[in-house]
Amino acid sequence: MTPHEKPTMALECLLSEKHCRVTRPVIELTLLVTMTYDDMLFGSRIAFTNFSVAAAMSIRVNTENWMKLLRAIGVLVALMIVTPLAQADGTTKMEFTGVNGANNGVYYVSPYTGIMNYGTSNAQTVVLFCDDINNEVSMNQVWNANVTGLASGNFSNTRYGNGSVNPNLGGTNPQTLYEEAAWLVTQFASHSGDYVSLQYALWDLMTPGAEPTNFANADGTTVAQWLALAAANYGQINPASFIIITNTGTLTYKGQVQEFIVQTPEPATAVLLLIGVVSMFLLIRRSQQQSA
Repeated sequence: MTPHEKPTMALECLLSEKHCRVTRPVIELTLLVTMTYDDMLFGSRIAFTNFSVAAAMSIRVNTENWMKLLRAIGVLVALMIVTPLAQADGTTKMEFTGVNGANNGVYYVSPYTGIMNYGTSNAQTVVLFCDDINNEVSMNQVWNANVTGLASGNFSNTRYGNGSVNPNLGGTNPQTLYEEAAWLVTQFASHSGDYVSLQYALWDLMTPGAEPTNFANADGTTVAQWLALAAANYGQINPASFIIITNTGTLTYKGQVQEFIVQTPEPATAVLLLIGVVSMFLLIRRSQQQSA
């Protein structure tokens, strides 16, 4: 410790890759809260799992500034609450903004990028995975969409979980169908050389026979094998972490906007940040009471 440093008491909580630290000098308090969701492996930092909030304040812990500290904590909590993607069923305005470059010679394949809540202060960039070979979307297209949480169990607003719209649904459980699709979505990040075969598997899952099931990318895993893996492993995914984006209005099988699946941030991350903020608040309050 140099002559100019103040003695400190530190509280650290390492929450997976999330790091919250409170340092309480005898005279001065420095507050630093940082939260970063994991980056996707698709090149650029994309906000469907990438949200950072950092607030740094240096204030004196005394009666005069106590309300300022409370307000600062309130801002952090508010940011934590309003930023994650809505997972409840509802509607949103979408914009399609980009492709990743991988293609089969005819179509660009998933993952794509888009914006949810387009044109509002809550607009968020998301990664889109197409499960819909029967419809199209164009660059910068804007449309209104229903948001269906995979955990909701209600697929009436989806194209492939609604038996009156999807002629291939038959006796298939739509919950299982979309959970298998969600499992395939989770494989893109770790199989960047298999985008086309994974996309074919998503399309074939919803529209059997849409693409050749014997097709394989570099690692040799065929579309048929991806479909078998999805059927065997879909129970590993958390349905609460996925939403389905389907155009509003009377649904038809063809002639509308493509349906997409979006993976959302885990709710537990926000809870961990709240625990860190509350712990910091209690530490500061106890410190002030002891020094009174």
